[in-house]
Amino acid sequence: MKIKTLTPELVAGKIVLVRVDFNVPLKNGKITEKTRIVESLPTLEFLLKNGAKKIHLLAHLGRPGGKICPEFSLAPVAAELEKLLKKPVEFRSDFTAGSGKIQLHENVRFYPGEKKNDPALATEILEKTGAEIFVNDGFGVSHRAQTSVIGFSGKIPCVAGKLVEKEIEHLSPFLSAEKIPGLTVAVGGVKMETKVAVLKHFCQIAENVIIGGALANTFLAAQGFDIGESLCESDFAKMAREVLEIAETHKTAVHLPIDVQCADDPDGKSVYLPTEDVAGSLKIFDIGPHSIASYREVLKHSKVVIWNGPLGFFEKPPFDSGTRAIAEEIAQNQSAKTILGGGDTLGVLKQFGIEKSKFTHVSTGGGAMLEFLEGKKLPGIEILKT
Repeated sequence: MKIKTLTPELVAGKIVLVRVDFNVPLKNGKITEKTRIVESLPTLEFLLKNGAKKIHLLAHLGRPGGKICPEFSLAPVAAELEKLLKKPVEFRSDFTAGSGKIQLHENVRFYPGEKKNDPALATEILEKTGAEIFVNDGFGVSHRAQTSVIGFSGKIPCVAGKLVEKEIEHLSPFLSAEKIPGLTVAVGGVKMETKVAVLKHFCQIAENVIIGGALANTFLAAQGFDIGESLCESDFAKMAREVLEIAETHKTAVHLPIDVQCADDPDGKSVYLPTEDVAGSLKIFDIGPHSIASYREVLKHSKVVIWNGPLGFFEKPPFDSGTRAIAEEIAQNQSAKTILGGGDTLGVLKQFGIEKSKFTHVSTGGGAMLEFLEGKKLPGIEILKT
């Protein structure tokens, strides 16, 4: 994939507008996971090193619904960015230009025109900031056709930032239509709707597909298993069977739980059962020890691993066992190329104290990563193509 990228000549002496992904988790007004801010630093450092006149940053936080919501203000992010960058960052409550070299403007989703890709909002931002170049460095929002992502296309030159460039470099090889030797894809989480297309793709090119989380419940139910009162999207049973048929056609092994950890409710006493013994009021909250051992064996012998989404209710022990085991196994396989992203992956790594450096690439994109891997054209990437 050929895209327009940053060059020293392009930015020297210019006012640069950068779309970053600073949608970080907050608790009591404090940032609890700052990876997305850290990942923006290479682009900002490049712009500073190569003589950008001013840098205006656009970002969103949460879902304020086009209204001003103080709890979604980017002010805490500006303070954190200043610490990490070790340069002054001026926080602006609107799009008016201040005097600072680096300026972070308030949450673009406070404006109803943002999600509508309103040309008037794009014009207002350009006029007030005086931007001459647009850099998309928000891979995590590149699947959104919104003003701050695509609204400047055709008005000023648009190029990829270092993060977007890195994401494309690591993810593009998996758009292949050919079988990739040694590829295992582990997919968890809840929603079938966001995973069906990517599962269909990987059931054609991967050697193994591991399924866990509530996602696995839907597949088990589609195969006729009694899953008690477990979370399940029965409307997607037909699609689950289609995924399994594609895998069979392309000789891809699909691994579903052979045993599970169940309880009547998350606070109740849990039991391990073979998958076929689940019934009544029981709910599946995690994969069982035999499933863990089976999945680990597959991962241990994989040459490439892509992982998206937890394999159980990892936020609440003892239902964190499956996700922890899979995360640790992938981290230990230092001979494999390992790609992680989406589905609370960053939260998983933080909870279990696993360093991101253990993996080849940890994507900042959730929905964007999945849509990119299923072969969709992402609006924020399309405007960067040469």
